[in-house]
Amino acid sequence: MSVLTGFTVPGEDFLLEWTLDSVPEMRVEIERVAVEDDEVTPFFWVAGDDFEAFEAALADDPTVEDVTTLEEHADGERLYQVTWRENAKGMVYAVSEADATILEATSENDNWEVKLLFPDEESLSDFQEFSAAHDLSFELRWLHDSAHSEALGQYEVTDEQREALVTAYRKGYFEVPGEVSLGELADELGISKNAASSRLHRGYSNLVENTLIHDE
Repeated sequence: MSVLTGFTVPGEDFLLEWTLDSVPEMRVEIERVAVEDDEVTPFFWVAGDDFEAFEAALADDPTVEDVTTLEEHADGERLYQVTWRENAKGMVYAVSEADATILEATSENDNWEVKLLFPDEESLSDFQEFSAAHDLSFELRWLHDSAHSEALGQYEVTDEQREALVTAYRKGYFEVPGEVSLGELADELGISKNAASSRLHRGYSNLVENTLIHDE
């Protein structure tokens, strides 16, 4: 059975240590962190009041090779795409070595709150051994068996996507007209509007791909 965990990780062992130290009041959200061909997922959302300082810190961050602003929203959020330098490693590679998945990572001052999904207890043990061997530090906040592992396996829907979809359904978001707005749904989930929208759209995509699309 898969194991869902929550960790607090210092910036030095995750991502954007320099940037978060420089502008700790800015909030960074990364969904579904993946490592493919030794490359880390390059997209993240940022919210706050000082994007000028944040972008100046990004430009000086030794782990960032290049950065592009993809979207800007009136509610004070921006979407960035980065190219990481080779030394931008740490916990994300421990996760990759253990065949685990970072479902969500959110900066809290100079630390990160990270949700990880391990396919089984052996994978979690591999992660702990890799982290110890490479002097990576973190604090395990909580751990439990995934309550919806069948959805993860059958429909490729993450726990966060399922929570967003089910909450949206129960709150009447899908009704015509909708009984709650996207902003209200995001508040109910305790995440940003863009993160809520992203979870819903990725959840839709995974459900359609794994239920309606056949032999294509």
